[in-house]
Amino acid sequence: MIITAITQQKNNKDRYSVFIDDNFAFGLIMQDIVYFKLKQGEEISQEKYDFIQNELIYIQAQDIALHYIAYKMRTEQKVRKKLFEKEYTEYIIERVIHFLIEYHYIDDMKYCKSYIKQRLQCNPKGVYVLKMELKQRGIKQSIIDKAIENSDVDELNDAIKLLQKKCLYLDDIDEKNKKRLFAFLQRRGYSYDIIKEAFAYVTKNE
Repeated sequence: MIITAITQQKNNKDRYSVFIDDNFAFGLIMQDIVYFKLKQGEEISQEKYDFIQNELIYIQAQDIALHYIAYKMRTEQKVRKKLFEKEYTEYIIERVIHFLIEYHYIDDMKYCKSYIKQRLQCNPKGVYVLKMELKQRGIKQSIIDKAIENSDVDELNDAIKLLQKKCLYLDDIDEKNKKRLFAFLQRRGYSYDIIKEAFAYVTKNE
């Protein structure tokens, strides 16, 4: 195995990409390159390659991931993206993700439940929008569906509360205001049937 190139990484000027036989092998800081005596055009032993790849690089990637999730809950996709941006190989990323999932450092189901709970408390949205927002965060549809199913989402009750709050600032729910309120609830992700029921409840109990 011949080291064919050592180039500075674009996204991280402190790290250098090491290419072996014209293929990207791993990224290292200059201190490690000097320590392992890696030089372009020279051969690297299998033993040294395995140690760097399976021990040093893996531990570095693991540390970055643990630091990334230390102060905020993250989805699996977010962690993958972070490691990809750091130019780690797919092999290393998969190993780190496996470790994080196995020891429950990342848990997309737990993330979903927390996200839904926070949304319902601070800024209620309909199931459609909740699912769309979670999907955009890279969470599998099966996990999203299960999390929604096991949550305390009460679309009708939330829609009624939002409608009642909006109506406090209106003198009358005429046709023009009704259309505006209908559009408002639609943007929040509530279905036509839920909105219709909410209007029926609010107008009946005025």
